[in-house]
Amino acid sequence: MLDRLLSPPVVRRRAAAVAVLLGAWAVTCAGPAALAADTAVGATVGTGSVGDCGTLSFSGSAFGYLDNGTLSAGFCVSGTRSLRRINVAYDKAKGGPTTIRLGYQRTDGAGVGIRKPVYGAAVTARAGGTTLRSFSLPVSPGCYHGVMLNTATRFQYVTKVWGDC
Repeated sequence: MLDRLLSPPVVRRRAAAVAVLLGAWAVTCAGPAALAADTAVGATVGTGSVGDCGTLSFSGSAFGYLDNGTLSAGFCVSGTRSLRRINVAYDKAKGGPTTIRLGYQRTDGAGVGIRKPVYGAAVTARAGGTTLRSFSLPVSPGCYHGVMLNTATRFQYVTKVWGDC
């Protein structure tokens, strides 16, 4: 499991190793057609925090730290403890505007994706601001992490894993 997000050169080497070991699950090599197919239909952009669950209950959060900000994910459950919403936010502390796609991915206990990431539409993150996307849909029980794709570099960044593996 990645405890800290890695700088781009290390991510590139890590992604190459993942590509060799897992074939189609390379985290930085998905093409535009693959990304379009995995876009979440019910995703919404908003303001607030990853802990804003509305009528659902906040169950926990996971974080990943970049040199220029923080990626976080909050997990909202229903009364039956079923995961119903995942909020993913990127708090950009410095640097120029960056076009990103926020999303989530089902993982194993070690943080390796076992399903394709689900992304929302591209948005521009600016220094000093927070970009938040909520995914409201019933999802299978298991482990998940928040993901952020930098659309220019194609690097994917992740939070720590949350859930029951």
